Amino acid sequence: MATDSNTFISSNSVYLSKRGVILSLINQTINQTINQTINQTVQTSFLDSPLSYAKHDLLPRIYDIFTAPSDHPVMLWTLGPMLVALILMQLYFGRNRDEDLGWNTAFGNSVALIFISVSLLRGLFILSGQTDFYVFAKLMLAFDNAKILVVVFLFAYGLFLSALSFFHWIPARLAFFMMNGISINATAYVGIVLVNSDNVPLDSTTIFAGVLIFVIAYLTFTIVRLFVPASVKSRINILKRKKTIINSKVRILEKKARESHSDAKKAKFNAKSQKQKDLLTRLEYDIDELKHKL
Repeated sequence: MATDSNTFISSNSVYLSKRGVILSLINQTINQTINQTINQTVQTSFLDSPLSYAKHDLLPRIYDIFTAPSDHPVMLWTLGPMLVALILMQLYFGRNRDEDLGWNTAFGNSVALIFISVSLLRGLFILSGQTDFYVFAKLMLAFDNAKILVVVFLFAYGLFLSALSFFHWIPARLAFFMMNGISINATAYVGIVLVNSDNVPLDSTTIFAGVLIFVIAYLTFTIVRLFVPASVKSRINILKRKKTIINSKVRILEKKARESHSDAKKAKFNAKSQKQKDLLTRLEYDIDELKHKL
C-alpha cells in the first residue's frame, strides 16, 4: 500500500508539473497574441488615420521624451554636457562657415556614442544593486530587456560609424551628415531617455518620434547658424571659393567660344563670359574691402 501511495503521489507531482508548464506556455501565447494585436491596432490606426495617430500617439510620445529629464534628473549629468557641447559646436560652425566637419571630427563623434553606451551600461549596473557583474550580465542579457537592447544598439551603431569614418568607406557628404553633432546627439538623447525612463517604451512610435526630434533639431540649428555673424576670415574664404568657381566657368565659356564655328554662338558665349568676369570684379572688390577689416 505504501508503494502504491508513493506511486500515486509521484504521478500527481508529474501531472501538476506538466500542468504548470502547459499553463505557463498558454499564458506566454496569450501575452504574445495580445501584444501582436496591440501592435497591429497601432499600425492600422497610423495607416487609416495619420492625423489621429499623430495627435493621440506621436505628439504625446515626443512630449514624454522631451520632459523625461525633468522626471529623472539623473539624465542631466549626461545630457547637460552633451547639449552644451552641441550648442557650442553649432555656434562655432555658424561663425566659421567656410569650415567643414572633417573626418577626424566625424570619427570623434562616433567614438563619443560608444562612450555614452558604456556610461549607460554602468548606470544600469549601479541601479540593479548587483555587486557581481557576471550576475548582472546574466540578468541583462535577456531578450525581453529593452534597456539592454538600446545600450547594445548604441554601442554597435557607434562601432559601425567609427569604422565608416576611420576607413572612409562612404562619401564625405553622407558621412558628415550621419556623424555630425546633431545626428549623434539626437540618437544619444533618445537612447538615454529609453534607458533611464520607464514612461517611454521601445516601439515604433518612439522610433518615429526620435526621427521627428532629429528633423526638428536639424532645422532649428540650421536657422540658428544663419543668425550667427560669420567671421571676416570666413567670409573672405567663402568669396574666394566663389571666385575659383567663377574662374572655371569663364575658362569653359571662353573655350566654347573659341571652338564655336557660328558667330551667333561665339557672341552668346562671350556675353556669358563677360557677365562672369563682371561678377569676378565685384568679388575681388568685396574681398579687398573685407581684408581692410582684418
